[in-house]
Amino acid sequence: MVGQMKEQIKGGYFEKAERQETWSGIPVKPLYTPDDVKSIKYPEQVGDPGQYPFTRGIYKDMYRGRLWSRRQITGCSTPKLTNERLRYLISQGESAINVICDQPTQIQIDSDHPWAEGSVGRAGTPINTMQDVWTIMDGIRLDKTSTMLTAHSPLTLPSYMLLADKQGVPYSELRVSGVITPPTVSAPVCLYGGRESADQQGIPWSTVVTQGNNERLFDVQQKRMKEFADKLEFIIKNCDKMYPANFNGYIIREVGVGAAEEVAWEFARAFESFDMLTKRGMDINLVAQKVSFTFSAMIDIFEEAVKFRTARRVWARNLKKKFGVTDPRALWLKFHVNTAGVMMERQQPIINIIRAAYGALAAVLGGTQSLQVAGYDEAIAIPTEEAATIALRTQQILAYESGVATVADPLGGSYYVESLTEKMDEKMQKIIDTIDAMGGMTKAVISGYIDREMEKAWLKYQQELEEKKRIVVGVNEFAIPEEEDADVEAYHHQVDFDLVHRYIEDLKEFKRTRSRTKVKKALENLRRAVETSDPEILRFEMECCKAGCTTGEVGGAKRIGVGLPYDPMGILEYPFD
Repeated sequence: MVGQMKEQIKGGYFEKAERQETWSGIPVKPLYTPDDVKSIKYPEQVGDPGQYPFTRGIYKDMYRGRLWSRRQITGCSTPKLTNERLRYLISQGESAINVICDQPTQIQIDSDHPWAEGSVGRAGTPINTMQDVWTIMDGIRLDKTSTMLTAHSPLTLPSYMLLADKQGVPYSELRVSGVITPPTVSAPVCLYGGRESADQQGIPWSTVVTQGNNERLFDVQQKRMKEFADKLEFIIKNCDKMYPANFNGYIIREVGVGAAEEVAWEFARAFESFDMLTKRGMDINLVAQKVSFTFSAMIDIFEEAVKFRTARRVWARNLKKKFGVTDPRALWLKFHVNTAGVMMERQQPIINIIRAAYGALAAVLGGTQSLQVAGYDEAIAIPTEEAATIALRTQQILAYESGVATVADPLGGSYYVESLTEKMDEKMQKIIDTIDAMGGMTKAVISGYIDREMEKAWLKYQQELEEKKRIVVGVNEFAIPEEEDADVEAYHHQVDFDLVHRYIEDLKEFKRTRSRTKVKKALENLRRAVETSDPEILRFEMECCKAGCTTGEVGGAKRIGVGLPYDPMGILEYPFD
């Protein structure tokens, strides 16, 4: 026993860092010197913060002007519990909010749908009616709070607008992001609500995209693009402080691809949307200002910080070259960051606090405008109040104690960081150009290119874990017996299914007691509006909300309007014939 301990001590003492590349696979040298950056032209490739190409940040004074928004993603098992958690976090110093829905809502089926059983409230909050949105936002002034709605229900935006009317808040004062899903032809034809729905169910993009007739898919897409453009035009004209279109690279990173792919694929998706919008005649200088992104922050601190620095440069350069953008504000890359859920492990979950803190540090060093830190129990359950509080406190320590907010781009000028930024730029641009050469993101998806790249990345990750080329503490090294984790609160924190059951029964009662005549009329008007590509679909959605229509019914009526079956699961018939 003593001999074994001596060997362990000796091995640990002489241990060395063996990995010679970033976590995404970019080769890294053991030392960087001025020779590694001598070819970099500072004004053109780096620039000061607030100046093109915005490598060092989109604002001159960065966090001295305003700290990043601290918003913990929140979605408890019912709308009422979600509101309670939001109000608690605001009382603890959260500066903005982020609401996420459960999977039935994301795929636009109601909580009483047969396929929703067991999933309601498990990974977010259910939204079935306008009242659910109002309950979530109860007591929260819409003109005082920046809200991110990661809630892909057709009721979210119209319900929010109606709540603004009720509160007497002008639309021009609403601070909201992510309320309309930017469509591409790679959106699933089986789900009206957007590609994210397929991602969250693990459906391969190419499988979803190639279902059915391509001409029909194109027709569906054209209707969806027109609706997106109509809503975007309305928001541009009426909602000065709203950033409605959010492209979500975080979901891409969760399936195992690298930092460059995460950014480049979403940029390619955005560029495809921009192509469609400019052909419609919309001003790209106005459109680009209303777009934001959501990215992931993994644990490789330098690579992640560099990813954000590079993304700003690549975005600005491509908008200039591809679309002729001239307004400096339209060249700004605005993004929110979630520390990666995929790096949170079930084993020894308490040490996930450390992982999340390092991811948050990388995001801030990289100049994020908004941040969510994952709860340490992310891999197990909806975060407990304790986990959510620790995540918020992590942000507050970063903001007020660590000193990282004092200087704009504090990593700028590092031989390693600047050299890695150049390599990341080259890799991102190469991916964008490859997709461009294929004819855009849609064709890249249909060809199977995206799926193949995902599979290669995941296989590489798994092999590195098994061969211990990638050490994950508590998983393939430094593990402890499972029973020693048994007392961690997260393992005992589960969804209150009795409460969820009462919520579903209340929904059924609501459906029984509302005016079926009003519901049917509102849905029929919406269906015809979709069929005729009426530019005021948002107004028809608002009428559906007021009539008491549900997420599944509104989503179903819109699906019928584009020639698809009412129920994405193929079980229910349209109930109002």
